Amino acid sequence: MIIHEVKPVSVDFASYQADPAYGASDLKLLLSQCPKALWHSKHNELAPPKLPTPAMKLGSMIHKKVLEPDDFHKEYVQLEEKRTKEGKKLALEYEQKGLTTYTPADAKVIENMALAICQHPQANALLSQEIGQSEQSFWWTHSSTGLDCKCRCDKIHNDTVIDLKTCGEGGASPKAFTSSILKFMYHVQAAHYLQGTGADRFIFVAIEKVFPYNIGVYELNNDFIDLGYELQEKALFEISEANQNGIWKGYTDADGIQTLEPPHWAINND
Repeated sequence: MIIHEVKPVSVDFASYQADPAYGASDLKLLLSQCPKALWHSKHNELAPPKLPTPAMKLGSMIHKKVLEPDDFHKEYVQLEEKRTKEGKKLALEYEQKGLTTYTPADAKVIENMALAICQHPQANALLSQEIGQSEQSFWWTHSSTGLDCKCRCDKIHNDTVIDLKTCGEGGASPKAFTSSILKFMYHVQAAHYLQGTGADRFIFVAIEKVFPYNIGVYELNNDFIDLGYELQEKALFEISEANQNGIWKGYTDADGIQTLEPPHWAINND
């Protein structure tokens, strides 16, 4: 399936992001939108930068707090008040130094989430600093297309990849997280990472961002993983084709006006 010697590489996130190889987020963008969207995101130098949302920022903070706690204060700094003139000035100064600011309210949530993970037997065992390696990057060549691929694992230990996901209220329940897997294509991510690392298992630790910070620990069955591989292959072949012919298709470029139909569940009253 892959052409490489499986070795994790420790590089900072910025260096990983800057590498042109295709990661799971690239594949999910193509699959959820279209090849043209991926081209603009990855190759168009005039595309505006994507700013992190508050939810993304909180997710990054809990990742750092749990997976690399010794480095947390190297990247984040707390501001007592960000809405005042002085607070805004300080925030700008910190941002210019490459630091991300957060509020006391953010700090409380992060501390409570980290504590919830420590108190959860399975989550704590999987994410403990005592085992495995955190934030490890992998590169490989996809055997069928020759495309360079990459992935970055939250944690890898004993041929198991562990991925930490943050969710809204109720989002870590089995039903809700299954819906999130399909919506955000986490199964594509799992397949991509399993291929790139040579690992045998991929486990999600899902934690909610609101009290009482409920946690779910999940592993996808073979049907989910097989579907992930099918979609990963589909995306990589579409990228390969676009690279070869220079045509990055949009939604309706070639077909003109398309007729849309309601899904069966919307019209089936039986």
